[in-house]
Amino acid sequence: MTLQSLIKGLGIKNTTGPLTSDIKGIAYDSRSVGPGFLFVAVKGFKFDGHDFIKDAIDRGSVAIVTEYAVEKTGAIDLAAQGRTAFIEVSDSREALALISAAYYGHPSSRLSLIGITGTNGKTTTSFITKSIIDAGGNSSGLLGTICYMTGKQPLASVNTTPESLDLQRYLNEMANNNITYAVVEVSSHAMTLKRIEGCFFNVAAFTNFTQDHLDFHITMDEYFQAKSRMFSYLKDRGTAVLNVDDPALRQFAQTLNCNVITCGIEQDAMVRAEKIDIGEKSDRDNGKSVTYGLAFDACTPEGRFRVRSTLTGRMNVYNILLAIGIAHSLGISRELIRKGISEAMPVEGRFETIDEGQDFRCIVDYAHTEDALKKLVEEARLISEKKVITVFGCGGDRDRSKRALMGHAADTLSDHVVVTSDNPRSEDPEEIIQDIVKGISSEDYSIISDREEAIRYAVLMAEKGDTVLVAGKGHEEYQEIKGIRHHFSDREVLIKILREIGN
Repeated sequence: MTLQSLIKGLGIKNTTGPLTSDIKGIAYDSRSVGPGFLFVAVKGFKFDGHDFIKDAIDRGSVAIVTEYAVEKTGAIDLAAQGRTAFIEVSDSREALALISAAYYGHPSSRLSLIGITGTNGKTTTSFITKSIIDAGGNSSGLLGTICYMTGKQPLASVNTTPESLDLQRYLNEMANNNITYAVVEVSSHAMTLKRIEGCFFNVAAFTNFTQDHLDFHITMDEYFQAKSRMFSYLKDRGTAVLNVDDPALRQFAQTLNCNVITCGIEQDAMVRAEKIDIGEKSDRDNGKSVTYGLAFDACTPEGRFRVRSTLTGRMNVYNILLAIGIAHSLGISRELIRKGISEAMPVEGRFETIDEGQDFRCIVDYAHTEDALKKLVEEARLISEKKVITVFGCGGDRDRSKRALMGHAADTLSDHVVVTSDNPRSEDPEEIIQDIVKGISSEDYSIISDREEAIRYAVLMAEKGDTVLVAGKGHEEYQEIKGIRHHFSDREVLIKILREIGN
């Protein structure tokens, strides 16, 4: 595509140099630039792309998008040579997203795009939704916290929502692979950083809203405004699907001028769960014996029907309800909804049971907010015969205000708490632990900063009928310390320890 066609519609402040070049590729990292590329200089958290403009030109860039006037880029001598175009814009992140969408032929217009946001539950809801879509023989892709699926082999996830250039590339891959539906987890960071500009959603779902990311958004109001921004990207006949048991979302539903499907257990809702049965059981379904972790009657505009799932816990009732609401908005029949829910497997690191034949439960979960940890321990209490032992820590360089709150939640609901390290990043793990302990008032806790030893301690403490919860990291396979990621998996550590004591 020509540069002129790619930048059409941008809020351009000024241009210098030729705008007729054919663009061979786009990059926001100068190391990815090749001959004929357009380089978009973006201000990052650690580096500023404007500092690498000369490097991008040396590597073959024929056009630069910048937030600075060319005189301030340090490349005025290169601009004077007339071989490189400079396009000055007010927001280079927004420009990157819109240029990327144009370069890849606006792939969201060739897909049924489903966006899922919320503090907790995005990943599980996205996997259930994908399972329902696939149950009908339709093809679906997924972009989220655990992996990216574009029709080829799953790729490891870098961000919950990819950077805008990568997002458009993945959506284009899906469209080219004849995928019809794309399920995308949309984080508040992604919306604040303009990653979904140029995307238009058929469905936007909001799972819940509780405290998180206040290191980035500063206030709860700013955080909510970031989350709710996704609904401004709905297509003309798009649908919002909301959990109205959440007070913030119940109020938000009243402000929307689009189709709205409400979901809930406690409140009157279009999609509602009744006769909830949580806990592993066996039953007959269509003449076959089935084992499930939860079941309930789904009351929907299409009537009432019983759903069964291998997942368990009240929080997964909400995740399933949101997926039902999304499926209903897409016109999927209740028979396929039931099938898709029954076939949806537990998501790695989300209330995942680790079973090596021990006589107590071990569960790994991604809970890393106060609300998620509180609900996790509450769910464990419902299924535990005896004590609940909770192992958790808090990430460094993140919202410090939630640390004591998480300590309080774990202490109040658990029989014993083992406070340990999570991903300390650049912070001192011991200081993070002390922040957590400020919220603990009982004496039923231990401090073991080494995470593997903390897990071992909890496992050795457990007796028959107890439940050991290892929270915070879920599917992650690393521990970040002083900027270096070391291999670490809660699941692998638990399995190793359980096998050791089993022998």
